[in-house]
Parts: sequence; C-alpha cells; structure tokens
Amino acid sequence: MRWVALFGAALLSVAPVWAAQPAFTRPPYAGAYQPQGTDERGLWMEIGEAERVLRETPGLVRDPRLIEFVRGVLCRTVGRERCASVRTYIVRDNTFNASMSPNGMMIVHTGLLVRLHSEAELAAILGHEFAHFEQRHTLRRMLNMRNGTDIMVWMGLAGAVTNVGTARAQNSIALSFFSFSRANESEADLLSTQFVRASPYRIRGAAVWTRVLDEENADRRERGLRKQRKLAPNLTDTHPTDLQRIAFHAKLEQEVGAVGEDAIETYRAATAAIMPTLLDSLIKGNQFAAANYVIAARGEELGWDGLLTFARGELYRLRGGPRNLATARDLYLNATRMRGTPPENWRGLGLSEMRLGDTAAGRAALTEYLRRSPGARDAASIRLALEN
Repeated sequence: MRWVALFGAALLSVAPVWAAQPAFTRPPYAGAYQPQGTDERGLWMEIGEAERVLRETPGLVRDPRLIEFVRGVLCRTVGRERCASVRTYIVRDNTFNASMSPNGMMIVHTGLLVRLHSEAELAAILGHEFAHFEQRHTLRRMLNMRNGTDIMVWMGLAGAVTNVGTARAQNSIALSFFSFSRANESEADLLSTQFVRASPYRIRGAAVWTRVLDEENADRRERGLRKQRKLAPNLTDTHPTDLQRIAFHAKLEQEVGAVGEDAIETYRAATAAIMPTLLDSLIKGNQFAAANYVIAARGEELGWDGLLTFARGELYRLRGGPRNLATARDLYLNATRMRGTPPENWRGLGLSEMRLGDTAAGRAALTEYLRRSPGARDAASIRLALEN
C-alpha cells in the first residue's frame, strides 16, 4: 500500500512501541482498577463529581438506542467482562474526539460519530480509549507530571540559591511530559489493534486517520496554508502524527488481510436518527471546506440521501454569494427527489430561489415547506414573508 511505502520507515524510527507486534489476542484482564493512596482517591472523587454534572447537562445525547449501540460496539471490541466497568455518554460536540477517565466514564463526541463510516472504524477508536483506561495512562500521566513539576520547582529554587542556571534541565523535564504522552498513545494504538483483531470486526484504522488528515488539509487549503505532511512529531506534540498512524494501521491491515466485519449498514442505521444534530453542528461550525469534506466523504462511502444532500445545500447557502447559492439550489432540488429529505429542504430551496431572483419559484418552495411542516418554529415568519 502506498502509505506503507512512503511512511513505513519513518514509523519504525519514531514509534518503537509499534515495531514489535504480539499475537492479536485479548490480554488477560485483571478487573477494574481501584484507586490507591490519597492522590488517586482524591482524583476519583473529582471525576465522580464531574460525571454527576455531565449526567445533568443539556449537551448530553439521551437517545437510549444510540447509547446502547455505541456500548454494544465497545463490548464486542473489548469483551463483555471488560465492558462491564464502562459507563458510556454521548455529548453534542463537533470535534473528532472520545475519551475515557480512570473511573470508567467514557465520553464519545457527536463529531466523532459523524466522521466515522462503520462499526469497525468505531471499534478502532473505542478500543484505543479503552486501552488508555486499562493501561492507566491518565493516572500515570498525572503522577509523572506531578513528580516532574515538583522536581522543576526544586531545581528552580536550588538554581536561585546557588546562582547556577537550570533552565536547560527544566526544559528537558518539561519536554519529557510530551514524549511520555506520545508513548502512551502508541501503546494504546497497539493494544487497540489487539482488541479489534480478537473481535468480530475488521481492522480499519488507516481509513479513519486518512480522512482526519484529508479534512485537516481541506481546511488548511481554504485558509491558504500548506498541506500537513509531518512525518514525525515535534518535541511538544502529545500524539503521534496522522501519517504515523496511517502507516501503522495500513501495514497491519495488509498483514492481517480482509478478516472481520465492517458493519457499515448497521452503523448507518444506528446514526441516522441523530444525523440532523450531527450535521447541524458541522454546518454552523464556520469551517466550510472541512464540513464539506466530511459530508461528501460520508455521502460517497455510505450513499447520498435526502438529509445528507440537504445538509450540503445548507452549507453552501449559508456561505452566501451567487455561485454558492446556485450550488445550494441545485442540491436542494436533487434532495426533493430522494428519500429521507426533511421539510427544511423546501425552506432552503425557497430562500435560495428568492435570493437568486426567482420570486415565484421561491414562494412555491416556501409554501411547500409550510405544507410539510405547519408547526415549524419559523412558520409564522415564513407566512408573514409570503404575505408581503
């Protein structure tokens, strides 16, 4: 594969944790970790309070079917015994992210779900987060940073008393925090592939990180910046580069072969109910090129339907300008002939037609919108506009 040929050498030179790959079986499970000592128990209390607040926040997605679906993918990935210690929460947030705390609280962002295309891809991400949990990386990072900052403080005091410069030594300690985090990320990637390999799923990490990189580059092009092609992390990076992760997963996928399920259809069905929420945050995120890439990538992989085509129309309409409005109008018109098109598609079509100067077509589309959604929140203002 081309990623392996281009980046395999760089991967092996900067990520030694990935170089030695054990057999793909789930390692023995010692059970959920219990806090030890005053510091850890204090951290558990803080996280417990944060979880209580999270359960009450309006930004939480409370669809039980979606929550159970995500949890089901996790359980099939890491096994039922491990999964029993996890509590899963889905939050409305546009970023590509998921996380897991030391007490078993897993948070999945809606921005992650909209960017993935299959259960196998979700398994790769959830397995990675669970690997952090099982390896106690958060605790180790906390202790590492606490001890390191204590040493830096004492070195600074000693330097001030003895009039000896300690800046270089302090900088070395500070940089070790970042390398420690990168090592944790590499370790979690490796353990995650073991989880996935022992599950019903196919290993699909390369596709995920390729799209992450392509989305970033689409955004950079829009802002007039050069493409991101970084082979190795900077000293202050906390994660391996996207190219390193692509190379790692691509090499592994080539070795393992097409073994396991993608489960694309079940993923599409499970995320369909929340797609309006997922797409709305993308459209209003003020990153046109990145949002356009995410929507187009999903459409090309999972198929275009009325909702997805409408969302792309909204993206172009809100950007404004004659050319974008003409593109939006064409997308709205295409969506009228598709399944799953929301009533708001006719509102967008009507507004676009009017701004392009076709008042009759605009009024007809807005009238159709009111017919399809008479109780819409903006129905009164639309009726007022039609009366004038």
